[in-house]
Amino acid sequence: MKPHTNHVAGRVWPSLAVALAALVGVARGQSLDRVRLTDKTEVVGEIVGVSPVDVEIKDQRDGEQKKLPIDRIASVAFGGEPEGLRTARTMLQREDAAGALAELEKIEKAELDGASDTVLAEVAFMRAAATARQATATGAGLEAGERGLREFLQKNARSHHLYRAHELLGDLLVRAGKFDDAKAAYAVLEKGPPAFKLRAATAKARALYERKDYAEAEREYAAAAGAETDPKDVASTRQKREAETGRARCLARQGKAADAVKIVQGIIRDAAPDDRDLLARAYAALGDAHRAAAQDQDALIAFLTVDLVYNTLPDSHAEALYNLVLLWQKVQNPERSREARQSLETTYPDSRWTGALGAAGGKG
Repeated sequence: MKPHTNHVAGRVWPSLAVALAALVGVARGQSLDRVRLTDKTEVVGEIVGVSPVDVEIKDQRDGEQKKLPIDRIASVAFGGEPEGLRTARTMLQREDAAGALAELEKIEKAELDGASDTVLAEVAFMRAAATARQATATGAGLEAGERGLREFLQKNARSHHLYRAHELLGDLLVRAGKFDDAKAAYAVLEKGPPAFKLRAATAKARALYERKDYAEAEREYAAAAGAETDPKDVASTRQKREAETGRARCLARQGKAADAVKIVQGIIRDAAPDDRDLLARAYAALGDAHRAAAQDQDALIAFLTVDLVYNTLPDSHAEALYNLVLLWQKVQNPERSREARQSLETTYPDSRWTGALGAAGGKG
C-alpha cells in the first residue's frame, strides 16, 4: 500500500523545526556567562579564565577573547549556575545575608552534579560571604564567618573573588576587635590594581574610624584621597572620592562639621549626575555632618535625598533610614519615624544599621 501523504503535516514539521531551533537558541542564550561592569554595561559570552586580577571572556558579539580588569567588574554570573545561586547573589548585593543563605540551602545536590569548578567555587564564595556579612552585621557567629572565608581563600587562591574575600575578612575582623589581623587582610588588596590599593588604604582608615581614632583615620583618608593616579583610571578616581567622604566623617567627629559639609558639597557638585552610588555615599555623609552640627532640618533633607532619590546602595540607604527614624522622632513626627523603621527592618534585616537602631534606643 502506498503510504498516505499528509500535506498538513508536511507544512507543520518545518514550522516545528523552526520552533525547536528557536528554543535551542534560547537555551543556549540562558547558558551564556555574563560579566556586568561598573559602568552598567554587560559582556555576554563564554568565560574562559578567571584570576584575581581579571576575568577572560569570549564575547558572543564579535568572538573576541577579552580580559576584563577586576576593578571594572561589578558581578559575574555563570550560565550553568543554579537559579538559587543567582538569587542568592542578588540578595547579598541587597545586604540580605540571611536571605542569601536561605536561597543557597535550596540548591539541590543534583543541580551541582557535573557543575564546573568555577560554579562550585562561586557557591562556596557566596556561602562564605553571606555568613561573614551576617556575622559582621550582627556580631554573632564571627568565628564561623572567619573560618568560612579563610577556608575559601585557602582552596581558591586564583579566584576572581580573592580581593573581595580579603576585604570581607578584614571587615569581619574589625567587628571582632582583631585590628592587627584586619590590617593584614586589607594589605592583600595592596597587591592588586591601583584602585584596590586605594581600597586597602580606605579600609584601613575605616578600621581606625571604627576604633574612634578619628584624627589618625582622617590622616589616612586624606592620604588616600590625595594619592596620585592616572586621570583615566575611573575606578581609582571613584575610590579617592569615597576616601574624601570618609575624611569628612572624621572631621565631623572632631567638631569640624562645617569643614565636613564643605568637602561633601564639593563632591556632590563635581559628581556625574548618573553616579548614583557616589551620590548616595556623599548625601549620607552630608547628613552625618549636619547631624554632628545639630542641624536637624538640613540632616533630614540630606537623608531623605538618599531615601527617595539615591537609594540603590544598600549600606547608605540603610544608614539614611536609621537616621530618619531618630530625626523624625526628634522633630515630633512619630508616624514618619515608624515608616522609616519599618522600611529599614524589612528591606535590610541584617544591616549593621538595623542592629544599631536598638542600641540607639530608637522606638519609632
